[in-house]
Amino acid sequence: MADKTREISVVVIGGSYAGAAAAKQLAVLSKKGYSGLKVTLVDQSTHYFHAIGFPKALVDAEYAESAFLPFADFFPNGTKHEFVNQKLSRVLDEHRVELDNGQELYYDYLVLATGGQAPGPINVVGRTKDEGVAEIRQLREGLDNADSVLVVGGGAVGVEVAGFVAEKYPGKRVTLVHSRARLLPEHFRPGLSNGAIDKLGRLGVKVVLNDKVEIPSDFGYASNVGHRVLHGTTSGNDYASDVQILAVGFRLHTEYVEPLEQVLGHSLREPTSGALRVRPTLQLENSAVPHIYVPGDVNNLPGSTKFGFKAEMQGNTAAGNIKKMIASGFDKAFKSADNAQAVAEAAPKASAWSDYVDLMLVPIGPDLGVAQVLKIALGSSGLANLFVRQLKSKDFMLGMRKGYFPKSKKAKRE
Repeated sequence: MADKTREISVVVIGGSYAGAAAAKQLAVLSKKGYSGLKVTLVDQSTHYFHAIGFPKALVDAEYAESAFLPFADFFPNGTKHEFVNQKLSRVLDEHRVELDNGQELYYDYLVLATGGQAPGPINVVGRTKDEGVAEIRQLREGLDNADSVLVVGGGAVGVEVAGFVAEKYPGKRVTLVHSRARLLPEHFRPGLSNGAIDKLGRLGVKVVLNDKVEIPSDFGYASNVGHRVLHGTTSGNDYASDVQILAVGFRLHTEYVEPLEQVLGHSLREPTSGALRVRPTLQLENSAVPHIYVPGDVNNLPGSTKFGFKAEMQGNTAAGNIKKMIASGFDKAFKSADNAQAVAEAAPKASAWSDYVDLMLVPIGPDLGVAQVLKIALGSSGLANLFVRQLKSKDFMLGMRKGYFPKSKKAKRE
């Protein structure tokens, strides 16, 4: 049996859904005899932002304030674990990462949960709570003063934003333009799209399908406050509005693995998207680095897996596999081996991540919504409204996330 008191360094890059889940699970090992374990969580922001709740935060200032939780409260007091407020610069080799400030961190196990730049203003740019809240407030104030709003993109984010804006501002003209033939991800049943169009219509939202909107080069990535006319390249229509909100596009920035690719002599990324290639176990595809895991949006798993709750599930799977490796003593053997490749190939068998949950919950304002459960589409029905209200609309599951920040909860009670 491996020595539980040995020094073990786990570095988790990214504190959103996948990274937070992995870091929280692994830190628990300290209570199970692994006294030398240190989990370091690295994120460029001082606060976790509950991005799933952005549509509600956009129209509810009090909720927006509560949707930022301090990473300083992530780990309990009295532990070796640490939060580092920096951005990853480079993965130097099989045991070191470099941060933007030049600091190097040694790792025995690495979790790359850097995610991507999500569609539209859901991707808050500010690195502090004050900056993030101000960013959302500026857009909200633009909506307060607008007569018309254009939402570009009819995925879940676009549908939710259009619904909450229309419900909050019933006198404003809200238009949702989507480039595809139906709303929401196409791997879900058509009834979801039909129900969303129906319920958006009840709130006065005009839905336009099959039209790709041209985004000017001088347009901000997320949103724009101010009157503009955007052009539909498919229809030839012009869309004039006072506020434009983009819910399209998804960008990955994975240049940080270039040094590791040079060390391994092997590309780790998809050539077009930049997504990191992984095995079903969420380990990097290269067999020489079985101790590097990539859960969440930054990996090359199908688009149907790119949801917050599925990223969290992947973070849990990655943590479970690292626990097996720790229990086997892999880290001790790997860093002292003359033949690291042979040790890597003898790593304990990791468990594959299973995408077994078929679930989609899309609030359309606080009272309406559509859902898919076990391949059954709840579109236009009232049952869908009840289901989505109970499970998501109230707080967009923020209460569940607060459990990750125990010191914040304790301070609030006091």
